Amino acid sequence: MRSQSRRHDHHCASSACLVTVAVNGITSVDLLIANSSSPEKSSSAMANATQQPVSVTITLEEEDRIVNARIMNDDKPIKRVIKKFHNYTQISHPPPFPIITVASPGSAATQSATPLEDAREAFLLELTSFELMLRKSVMICEAEARQVDEYERETRRINDEHGTLRGQIEQLKTALEQEQLMRKRKMEYEFVAEKVNTLPSREELELSIKSLENDMATIRDEHERQNRAIHTQKAALDAIVTDLNALRSLGPESAAMNEIPPEDAEVPDVEPAKMEISTSMDVEEAGSEPVEPKGDDIEMGEVEEPPEIKAHHRSKQRLEEREEGEASDPESSDLSEPPDDI
Repeated sequence: MRSQSRRHDHHCASSACLVTVAVNGITSVDLLIANSSSPEKSSSAMANATQQPVSVTITLEEEDRIVNARIMNDDKPIKRVIKKFHNYTQISHPPPFPIITVASPGSAATQSATPLEDAREAFLLELTSFELMLRKSVMICEAEARQVDEYERETRRINDEHGTLRGQIEQLKTALEQEQLMRKRKMEYEFVAEKVNTLPSREELELSIKSLENDMATIRDEHERQNRAIHTQKAALDAIVTDLNALRSLGPESAAMNEIPPEDAEVPDVEPAKMEISTSMDVEEAGSEPVEPKGDDIEMGEVEEPPEIKAHHRSKQRLEEREEGEASDPESSDLSEPPDDI
């Protein structure tokens, strides 16, 4: 009875170990692999697992993640391992109330030993394949982790290169703006140089400037000479006007002196000054009085004039003709009026 109860406890311990495998995953499986060589060690390990129960408190989110992971993961290998483990435990630990069959002791021992070894070998083989699969998964995870690290390094390198290229682009923009400014200045310089090349040389310009200065000096001298001549002519004209005004004031006296003398009276000699006065007065009066007709024709009822009066009229006509000739001369008319710039 004690052996049967011990076997029952061992079976319960193996079941508890299976639960531990389901909960703790790879750690409990490794424990089973390490203790699967001897039933005594496996039983002691299972007893330790039963002595240390695992209390797991998970939240709803963790439970959802576990469920999703179980749905997404392929659990066929672990199910096969569990199946082989159950088969091995059932063969190595028979039920407490086995069915009694009549058989020879030697044949029963050989029959019981052969399935146990087969189950043990099948369980170890399945466990080894599962371990290889786990190692493969670990290697895949490590490779993926290395790929992730490489991706992160590549991302950092690309970001650094992006920043470097951005700085180079900014430098190139600045250089382009400077080149455009230099090109614009060069075009302006070429335009100005072309305009400068179209102009004459410095020697030619100096010669033209000197010739212009000489012309200006000549023009100034001519202008001063003309101004002096104009002032002289103006002074002479003012003197003539003054003399004419004086003669106009002496008009009545000259008229009294020019009265007709008696026939027997002698014609007195007229002084040169009085003759100039009489001629000037006659010139002034000629503008207001009509010109008498020339010739010696005497109309009916008129008295023939004496020769002195005729000579006086002839001199008067000559003065009028002379004044008309001076009035028709443009140079004399220009000189009669002073210029505007004086």
